[in-house]
Amino acid sequence: MQLDIMDQLVLRETPAQREVWKRKIMELREDAKSLRRSGEDYDRRRNANVRHQRERDELLRRRKQRTNPSGVDERDMANLADEGKSLQQSTYMVGDLIASGETSLNNLQQQRQQMGGITGVLFDMGNRLGLTQSTMRIIERRDITDAYLVFGGMIVTILVIYVVWFVEWKL
Repeated sequence: MQLDIMDQLVLRETPAQREVWKRKIMELREDAKSLRRSGEDYDRRRNANVRHQRERDELLRRRKQRTNPSGVDERDMANLADEGKSLQQSTYMVGDLIASGETSLNNLQQQRQQMGGITGVLFDMGNRLGLTQSTMRIIERRDITDAYLVFGGMIVTILVIYVVWFVEWKL
């Protein structure tokens, strides 16, 4: 695998560059795992789709071979088959959306874990640079205030969009 070769090449780098490249290779490995999982999920769903399609075709073929005592004509059967296909497509689309959401959530969880370690490193750097605890608290409060401003801006934007949409539908 190419990443293993890259791991060996990292050993030839200077110690300062070595950590940077190790981190980049680790991120590439995580991305590759995520893509592999997504591909496996897609293959599994696709194989299930093919199997369901074969089973449905087999059932419809057997149904056509029987006599038709109930008076249901082929047009009704075709309509039911189309309805089933549409329902199945909708089900697969929802499954794809759920899988995409799961992948996004997993990536966000990984990023959160990485960011947790960064906070500690930043505090250590601040202490080394001579920042006092009161300065660090001011920085933390500023982060919280910025978060409130962002959320407030989001709410105001949503309200404006809603008002514009509501007024447009009234006209």
